[in-house]
Amino acid sequence: MATGTSSDFALTRNGVIESALRKIGALRRGSILNASQLADGVQALNLIIREEDARGTQQAKNLWALDEKTLKLQAKGFVYNVADDGLSAGIVDLVSVFYRDSSGDDVPMKILTTEQYEAISAKDDTGDPEKVYLKRNKDLERQLLYVWPALSSVATTSEVIGSDGENYRCMLAHTSAAINKPISGTSYRLFWEQAGTSGSAWITATAYTNGEVIRYVFKRPLYDFDAAEDNPDMPQGWGRYLTFRLAYDLSFEYSIAIEERVLIKGEYKDARNEIFPSTQPITDQIHNKALYY
Repeated sequence: MATGTSSDFALTRNGVIESALRKIGALRRGSILNASQLADGVQALNLIIREEDARGTQQAKNLWALDEKTLKLQAKGFVYNVADDGLSAGIVDLVSVFYRDSSGDDVPMKILTTEQYEAISAKDDTGDPEKVYLKRNKDLERQLLYVWPALSSVATTSEVIGSDGENYRCMLAHTSAAINKPISGTSYRLFWEQAGTSGSAWITATAYTNGEVIRYVFKRPLYDFDAAEDNPDMPQGWGRYLTFRLAYDLSFEYSIAIEERVLIKGEYKDARNEIFPSTQPITDQIHNKALYY
């Protein structure tokens, strides 16, 4: 018997809503969503996504919403913002931060709390950066990243135009060759990132240099379901949880009997426990081993 050769199954926004409504008997199989059902489903689905954001921030469980960026450092640059310095506008929480020097060496940086940053007496010290502090704001686009200490000077960062016509910034000093040419080189991602605005033509056998940067991994908000084709912003393994969770929320709108709502709630809780078994409460009950072994 032949086996499958792909693993590209993907749920869409409307597919999740249709499945949820079928589970509560509000949509017949083969029928399509009407405007009211779609509006109710989209609103409930986006509210669930925002709630999962909050749950992830508190319990560090939203690993599907991680992103990675680099921040180009400036001489005497102690504070960086979104509008002027290129700090990401979607930082919910910092996960890890590394300082990369002009030689390409990465050194882990300590992420400070407010109290730890305030305890630094000489906040304007210069030297190789060791610590960062994210000054949070409800508006993610107004957050600030404090770096301590700050560099007194920075190295030159090479910029080139890739074969796709986009601007690329050097991330690791090297002598150019076909293998690292953006974007046709097989290893170009190690040496270049799409960024910057002042690139010149890429030339082979040229020494390109990287300036100092901070590389940071951060939790970002889960994306809303804006279009019918939008996939859930999480692994496809979350599909059953998301569908039953939406079915439960919509069951109140469609006057589903409380007994059925309890069953649906149990289904979505079971689905979540399958994803994160460590979230199940620890019990001190004594089990009969004969039942399990």
